[in-house]
Amino acid sequence: MYVRAFLVSLVLGAVAPGAARATTGIMTITQTTTLTANHTGQIRFGASNITLDCDGYEVRFSPRQASGSCGTSGTMTCGIRSLNRTGITIRNCDVVGAYDYGIWIQGTSTTSSVRDSSVTDAGVGVRVDSASDLQFFNSAAVSNGAGFEIRDSSDILFTSTDAVYSTGDGFDTNDSTNVRIQYAFVFANGVNGIEFDDSPGAGVLNSEVLNNGQHGVSLDNSSAVYISANLIQGSIQNGLRLQNCDSGTIRYNQVDNNGACNANQDAASSGNTWTGNTLQNWCGTVPNPH
Repeated sequence: MYVRAFLVSLVLGAVAPGAARATTGIMTITQTTTLTANHTGQIRFGASNITLDCDGYEVRFSPRQASGSCGTSGTMTCGIRSLNRTGITIRNCDVVGAYDYGIWIQGTSTTSSVRDSSVTDAGVGVRVDSASDLQFFNSAAVSNGAGFEIRDSSDILFTSTDAVYSTGDGFDTNDSTNVRIQYAFVFANGVNGIEFDDSPGAGVLNSEVLNNGQHGVSLDNSSAVYISANLIQGSIQNGLRLQNCDSGTIRYNQVDNNGACNANQDAASSGNTWTGNTLQNWCGTVPNPH
């Protein structure tokens, strides 16, 4: 089984790069900041165009230190929070513990990024709301309630970013445009590996989507999707499912050894181009050629 070395380091445990005193509570950063020890509590962006570099240290949950709000009110807790900032970068951060959201990015735009980071054991690993022009690289959501949730956002790119062992969906996108997932490993999530709802321009490319509890890749009410060169296997229900999706391109995928259907396109979907796929069996409307 393909296992990214990044995930292996999470299982084996990383060696702390130093012995500085750990910090606790709510940390608000207003300039580029590099951690020198683990932080227990929350880290918030207090300015735009800055970087949080955890340098391999952890952001850790505890009920006492993380009881404050992640936003401006309420009791939601999260490890790292960016609200209405632009040009921010999160890198080399491992967020661990029972946060509602491990990383929560809202209202963020202008080429922001999350790099070489992970979230483990949160309710939702990473939540993205009302954001645009946001990129994820070489990151992972491991053993969360849900891996990645994207809402009301646009132009979000995930590259070499993995979702494994969620009890819910690995990637769950709603009411968003041009969200693309490429070179991902999406494995053993409890519901769907990757789900798009009302999300035109969705893309899944060059990814392995394996052994998920419901559908492998599921698309609903999403036009102009682009699904290319993926391996989709071991889903309990459908491997690749399109419902009311129009004008998409589905090509060069290998979809086999899934449950009820390997490929399922309903009659409400039209104008999709299927080409060069290896599909073990069909349900619904079968395009010709496919």
